[in-house]
Amino acid sequence: MSKKVILFSRDPGGTNTVAPLYEKLIEKGYCVKLYGKDVALNKYSQYGLNAIDINKKLNRIAQMDLYEFLLKESPDFLITGTSADDFTEKYLWECAKKLGIPSFAILDQWVNYGVRFSKFSVNELKEYEKKKEHIFLPSKILVMDNYAKEQMVKEGIHEDKILVSGHPYFDYLIKKKEAIDEKVVKNFRESIGIKEDHYIITYASEPISKTYNENDNSEHFWGYTERTIFKEFIDVLNQVAPKCRKKIKLIIRLHPKENENNYNDLIDNIHNNISVLIDKKLDGFKLMCASNLICGMSSMFLIESAILEKSIISIQIGLSRKNPFILDKIGIVKSILEKKELEEIIQRVILEDEIEKCKFQIQRGAINNIIRFMEEVI
Repeated sequence: MSKKVILFSRDPGGTNTVAPLYEKLIEKGYCVKLYGKDVALNKYSQYGLNAIDINKKLNRIAQMDLYEFLLKESPDFLITGTSADDFTEKYLWECAKKLGIPSFAILDQWVNYGVRFSKFSVNELKEYEKKKEHIFLPSKILVMDNYAKEQMVKEGIHEDKILVSGHPYFDYLIKKKEAIDEKVVKNFRESIGIKEDHYIITYASEPISKTYNENDNSEHFWGYTERTIFKEFIDVLNQVAPKCRKKIKLIIRLHPKENENNYNDLIDNIHNNISVLIDKKLDGFKLMCASNLICGMSSMFLIESAILEKSIISIQIGLSRKNPFILDKIGIVKSILEKKELEEIIQRVILEDEIEKCKFQIQRGAINNIIRFMEEVI
């Protein structure tokens, strides 16, 4: 009889670590049950996968219910993502441990290493930092590289718990890049009204305000929010737009957790040489390929764009903590921390086309590594 593997995720980032495993596991003869929750369900559908909504299998998200769920499903192995503010994965690891089911959790970002395994959500980071206890742990935590492993150990998680696997989504992304047809990108541009004389800038937003329960006037955990950064960015873009020979198409790429109207009040006074599209449903991969420039703070969208060797800018004006952007930490892309520097960079990039394409070399083979690690256990 085939070994049974349950895959589960809730956050978009977690879904990107789990979804690429599905077909490979099926190909290797495993019986795979794919479960998701909330925004993960739509994310799975973008992969062409039909995930089962775990909410429909439970009365509530509680340890007792998840224990009964795993008892009934009786998998040989559990693989999950991690979440910023949801406890489903955490409870699944605990219940799996009680039932003797081995489990992996795959990290998706170089940030918030320890809090994902604590009793706190990301919006309670200050409380977590007072007492770093990791009471929810899977059998093993799989991370992207040795840097991530070092940071996990610094947070107090024992190195024996951590395996360096690489990032499954990066494997998926590179495979898509190698297969992409320029005609597909051209058709995508035309489908969203982009013309030959358009200069396309994508602003990769993050749900910072929502995650940390902040507004424009409150204290900011990072020293900024997606809105304060956008205000600085659009102010500079308005100055450059009249000098640009091309029409500027600004695409605000919302995070799945953001409200659709998050930027409505900030785009009222945009220069007439800039047209704006706010979206969260466009194919992210095609959007990266179609963009001339991708701006943001420290999101995975920026990192993915770097892997595709796109021109990127990390803007973190107001940053009051250690820089969370991995590409800054390893010296590949320095974040912009001052408005004057942003003005100089935007002018050089748009008017003089001087920016270099990013080159971020990543560890490949993550999907095979994860399955190999699993097979060493079962």
